[in-house]
Amino acid sequence: MTNADEAPPQDVFHRLSGTGEGLWEIDRPQSVIIKLVEQGIFHGELLDVGCGIADNAIYIASHTNNVNITAIDLVNS
Repeated sequence: MTNADEAPPQDVFHRLSGTGEGLWEIDRPQSVIIKLVEQGIFHGELLDVGCGIADNAIYIASHTNNVNITAIDLVNS
């Protein structure tokens, strides 16, 4: 990777996803998700495509009411 904003090469992504070694796996919800939950933004149906290990979806589900979340990811580990 030459640019921090670029996605990792596909082989690296598939090799690391779900192992906890990928830089994108931070073992917690993203700070922006926490702020949005605190603001009460999430309600109704929510689709999280490319959820990875689902840290964001799990946080939203456990800190909101009346939210039906579907979280899917391409990589199976």
